[in-house]
Amino acid sequence: MKITEIAKFLNGEIFNIKEDEDITSAKSIYSATKGSITFLSDKKLLGQLKEIKASAILVSQPIEDIDITQIVVKNPAVAFYKLIELLYPEEENKEYISPTAKIGNNVKIGKNCYISDYVVIEDNVEIGDNVKIYPFCFVGKNTKILNDVILYPNVTIYKDTFIGNRVIIHSGAVIAGDGFGYYQEDGKHKKIKHIGKVIIEDDVEIGANTTIDRALTDETIIKSGTKIDNLVMIGHNCKIGENSILVSQVGIAGSCNIGKNVILAGQVGVADHINIGDNVIVTAKSGVGTDLPPNNVYGSGIPAIEWKKWKKILVYIYKLNELFKK
Repeated sequence: MKITEIAKFLNGEIFNIKEDEDITSAKSIYSATKGSITFLSDKKLLGQLKEIKASAILVSQPIEDIDITQIVVKNPAVAFYKLIELLYPEEENKEYISPTAKIGNNVKIGKNCYISDYVVIEDNVEIGDNVKIYPFCFVGKNTKILNDVILYPNVTIYKDTFIGNRVIIHSGAVIAGDGFGYYQEDGKHKKIKHIGKVIIEDDVEIGANTTIDRALTDETIIKSGTKIDNLVMIGHNCKIGENSILVSQVGIAGSCNIGKNVILAGQVGVADHINIGDNVIVTAKSGVGTDLPPNNVYGSGIPAIEWKKWKKILVYIYKLNELFKK
């Protein structure tokens, strides 16, 4: 793709062009070579620009003292992400159902669907148009999947689940497994049968090896636009609001209500029956044990410090009770 074509696609302005080169790859400033395009996201990297060998760079304003073709755009990082989609299109899968796929009774499959090897689809499942289901996926009975959904290899979807439009679920994810619920009888843990559902709304992405548990009697709901990282656990009866982000290793216990536009950073743990308001950010490794009002940043994680210094701090912590008495 020519530099001028890229500029037109991005509604950008070309600066310092000498040759309308072909751009065949998108790379970072550190790995850029001839034929590639990169972007400047931080002014701290200006010193690197005289060293780079890229054929073009995306910038927010022209840079006078570098001998490289520049495309001036409003937000270089966002423009770069869009350009990646253009330069590296997804492989097109033609309409296909593998002879090794096991399709149950009364299954409805829409147009232009790709169902790969050793997929199991149980009875009474409805699948919309342009759905891709990769090898070894399992779709339980009475599940409904809408249009343009991608299930990567080894995704497991238990029965009675709803998957909205343009949902992406990565390998190893388990949707609608039983919630973690038991009662005590005769000194033993007895399993509580979960008969609820999981609802995944439009434009949700679910990372690899993430688990979203079935509700006890009602619904576990992931609202539209939410993005969930790898290795996240969402308990039964939870409701996650629109456009929220759950980063890797977040764990949310049962019956929590998470608002819209919430960010839970890595390894945040949320106790059961907690309400988190809209637009909340919880910093990494924090434990949430009480409700959090909206529009604020919360955190309790301790950042790493030099080990000898931390041991001295611990000594003072253990003596706090004695010091307060004095």
